[in-house]
Amino acid sequence: MDASLKKSKMPHIEVIDINTGSKGEKPSLHFEVNDAFLDMIKEEKGIDRVSQEQLSSYVNELITKCANETDGYSYEKRLEPVDNEQ
Repeated sequence: MDASLKKSKMPHIEVIDINTGSKGEKPSLHFEVNDAFLDMIKEEKGIDRVSQEQLSSYVNELITKCANETDGYSYEKRLEPVDNEQ
């Protein structure tokens, strides 16, 4: 994640990799979030600490809402070249 996004006071999530899974494997999503994103979850859920399981569940719910454009959620797709692909 870009350093400016990591330090941002706005919640950000960045998808790093999507593995569609091969036969018999479930698809997986690799992502990074900033501290503001974790703080948002803590506030919404009324918790002091966000576990990996809670983060994964929250992101899954969020992606589903974005894909279905429900509850006012949507997403912005930004493709940026990876350093070794330039």
